[in-house]
Amino acid sequence: MIIKDISKILTIDKLMKRAKWLEGKTLIQAVKEINQSDGDTRVSTKAGVGYAIEEGFFGIKKNSTAGADIAHLGVEIKTCPLKYSADRTKLSVKEPLSLNIINYTKEVNKRTLLESSLYAKNKKVLFVFYIHDDTVERSQYVIKYVFLWEMDAQVIAELEPDYEKIIASILDGKAHEIHQYQHEYLTLCPKHSGTFNDPLDRKSKTVQPFSNSPAEIRAYRLKNSYMNMVICREYGFEVSKGGWTI
Repeated sequence: MIIKDISKILTIDKLMKRAKWLEGKTLIQAVKEINQSDGDTRVSTKAGVGYAIEEGFFGIKKNSTAGADIAHLGVEIKTCPLKYSADRTKLSVKEPLSLNIINYTKEVNKRTLLESSLYAKNKKVLFVFYIHDDTVERSQYVIKYVFLWEMDAQVIAELEPDYEKIIASILDGKAHEIHQYQHEYLTLCPKHSGTFNDPLDRKSKTVQPFSNSPAEIRAYRLKNSYMNMVICREYGFEVSKGGWTI
């Protein structure tokens, strides 16, 4: 079932038909299938789940391009962990979803979400959600949900207010003062290996327009509460604070 040449899949329907094979599989089952199909794969090493699925199954190499992972279909691939509640009766998103890095100088000219780099790269996302389960080995993690999410009119309406706040901060020369608590669903998160508060650190800093103060290298992020809503909306689950009942 491994996709050896993603360029030969010419429609989203065919892509999703192939991707749905992953649903319900454990990681080792996916790895076995990959190993049987491609003797050069490295997914049986200590590489992460995202590497195993995105590169090993879909054939998507790690990249930092402005466009979507599957350029000819305009589809981004995102592999994301879920977690059980303490009594294992509910599931919820384990961590916020990091998206593309923001370029403050370029993004400030994109006054609406539809014009943004966020929309250009993530307007269609093929989500692969797996359960991070501390009671089993990583190879036994179950791939629970696989579906296509689109930034439709409803999503744009929900995320636009936060996007406008981010742009307003950049216009005010305050990109370095942006904090996650200012936003409801869409925010920014650190995307570097440095220490921003250290004035001598350079790994964490980038330029911003309208201010001489360096801004932190950050990426767009969808908060846990929003990602929980995305899944519940897709499957018709009731949204609750602790996740959804399984």
